[in-house]
Amino acid sequence: MRNYRCHVHTHPLRTNHTLSVMPLGDTLITRMLDNQNAMQAVVIDGEGSIWDEDRPRPEPEPGEALVRVSAVGICGSDIGLMEGEGPPWTDYPLVPGHEVCAEVVELGEGVEDLNVGDRVALHGFVYCGTCTACREGRYYQCDDLKEVGFTIDGGYREYAALPAYTLTPIPDDVSDLEATQIDSAGCTLHGLQRVSTSFDDTGVVLGPGSLGLYGVQLLRAQGVKDVILTGTREERLEIGEHHGASLTINVREEDPVERILEYTDGKGADICVEAAGAGDVVNTCLKATRKRGNVVLTGVFGGMKEIDPNDIVSKELQVVGGVTASHTVDQVIDLFRRGDLSIDGIVTHEFDLAEYETAIETVRERRDGVVKAVLRP
Repeated sequence: MRNYRCHVHTHPLRTNHTLSVMPLGDTLITRMLDNQNAMQAVVIDGEGSIWDEDRPRPEPEPGEALVRVSAVGICGSDIGLMEGEGPPWTDYPLVPGHEVCAEVVELGEGVEDLNVGDRVALHGFVYCGTCTACREGRYYQCDDLKEVGFTIDGGYREYAALPAYTLTPIPDDVSDLEATQIDSAGCTLHGLQRVSTSFDDTGVVLGPGSLGLYGVQLLRAQGVKDVILTGTREERLEIGEHHGASLTINVREEDPVERILEYTDGKGADICVEAAGAGDVVNTCLKATRKRGNVVLTGVFGGMKEIDPNDIVSKELQVVGGVTASHTVDQVIDLFRRGDLSIDGIVTHEFDLAEYETAIETVRERRDGVVKAVLRP
């Protein structure tokens, strides 16, 4: 918002002159008010174009809260959305951004669970509440699902009016940057909660992006004694070691299945978390996991992948997917507060919203050692 200063100049009145007072024009007043109520937003069309535009600051409807966006993470899925590679239900043109930390500035009618001034994190599923999935508590699989940053304008803007139930208050000892990572860490945690782990397990995480690096920390927080991390970028594998990985494997230099089997004396891993969403990692998981072990898929792939189902059948593997952070938001907040989760080495870059082009290219091209970048509107 621009600050307007009024400079008043006074002169002695001369009685032999007529003083003419010009009224402040309606157009100027309107323009000043419009500027005060305007905001910047970054918009994509799904065909590779991205631009910024002035928009009116939204008004909260009943059941909504108007928030001022403090920080928003640039997710890998956002890059896909820009090229039209998002889910089929994506609505364009779109303001992306679902990894949002914000401050409540105004409440719509009927909102009782939030207060003006609350710092909040977004879990952006908007659901009907009446379909079978919603009645069973799986509202992230609602038959009429809408999602902030995909079908509803997201956080690449200064202000947003959002359903109050999509916003969770966060305590002062959780930072804005940590709050933007609740979605990434929560998606991995949700997948892990679909299987059981033990303190004497060996876990494998494939992919040292944010999902995988939080996966290493979450497995350690659950008491898993040995965690193996695989990837192609040495600097990211080093971050995994910093966060507790017992062994890292650069798959450009070693066969990950052979190395995992060697490390586990031929048994295989007890649990394997796929967090890459690329290449042949699913088959790597199936081959590297022990008999009756667990495979958790959290990466989102760009299309169909071939797998060998015989590994699942013959080893009686349990294979599950994890797609949401919604049921884990409070738990992730507690993990950050306790120090069991850290963004150290993961959130590597911050940019002003006006620098969105540089920020997006940095993430897209993986420049300057970026793992996770955050926009600051």
